[in-house]
Amino acid sequence: MSQFDGPNVIFEARGISKHYGGVVALEGVDLELRQGEVLAIVGDNGAGKSTLIKALTGAIAKTSGTTHMDGQEVQIDSPAAAKDAGIETVYQDLALVNELSITKNVFLGREILRKDLLGRVFGALDFAKMDREIRDLFQKLDIRIADIYREAEAFSGGQRQAVALSKTVMFGKRIAILDEPTAALGVRESKMAMDLVSSLKDHGLSVIMITHNMQHVLQYCDRVMVLRLGQLAAVRDVKDVDGDTLVGLITGAIEDRAA
Repeated sequence: MSQFDGPNVIFEARGISKHYGGVVALEGVDLELRQGEVLAIVGDNGAGKSTLIKALTGAIAKTSGTTHMDGQEVQIDSPAAAKDAGIETVYQDLALVNELSITKNVFLGREILRKDLLGRVFGALDFAKMDREIRDLFQKLDIRIADIYREAEAFSGGQRQAVALSKTVMFGKRIAILDEPTAALGVRESKMAMDLVSSLKDHGLSVIMITHNMQHVLQYCDRVMVLRLGQLAAVRDVKDVDGDTLVGLITGAIEDRAA
């Protein structure tokens, strides 16, 4: 049984801690993610946001804590295990290879083999099928990138972010975790990226998003959890907070006893 009482909880973590010798990066952090929501994680620099995401997805080994999917404990001790559990993560650096085309970037490590002798024996790739799937996905997500054969370095920051987010729709079965999806983007490209984040919900994904942008939290997210100095400081429904309240919770000017 789930240890949380919230409605439609699909993923939960209890007591997540990460220590580096005597340095405590995280201490006893709990998290719950509900079906079809965007959960924001906010906090000052050094609050433990990225450490928490890496611990949840197996990118780093947590010191203690457990994770559950649909109420059942799951061991996520590597990025591959996270993918197997249906979790796709987009880090701030996007992990796109500049020298590869959009098709090769999207299917990197998940290439589709041809079904003929060349595929079965020699491992020949089915680029026609991969291209077709990408074009269909881009059309569905309203991503306007026509030339998918160009190298990734030729595209703008917003287009590169769109490609990275599209991978979460194509391969993410349950959860998309996004680390600062609008970092270094201009106003127009930030809106494009955030509209795409919203559309992830329409494709059956629940979203955890690290962000410093309070307006994005208030406009696009359902709930927000605040980290401070490696500990959970607050969890609030976005409809119950404003920008000043969020800043107060982040800085400690406002204390949340419920956390």
